Amino acid sequence: MKYLALIQEKSPLDQALTFIYTAAHWLGQLIVGAVNSVVPALISQDLVDPIGYLALLTIVIVLIGVFEALRKAMYWIVGLGWLLIVVRIVIEKFS
Repeated sequence: MKYLALIQEKSPLDQALTFIYTAAHWLGQLIVGAVNSVVPALISQDLVDPIGYLALLTIVIVLIGVFEALRKAMYWIVGLGWLLIVVRIVIEKFS
């Protein structure tokens, strides 16, 4: 019973990070599932979390738009992330 009490006591930071991870994972599963339904087995399940996080960052970029310098940096980071995901997919399919 003591063990269950330890599991339930999460800090607000732990809860926030768990929420972000869960949202990114679900979003990644949604995107990978949609793409793989069009082109079967194009994206491996290893990329669910990275795609989910990049999708969340993309949503943040679209919603924020207030700080121009930060937005430009985020565009570069997200663009590079998407480029690396595409490169990984291509490498996996040709190797």
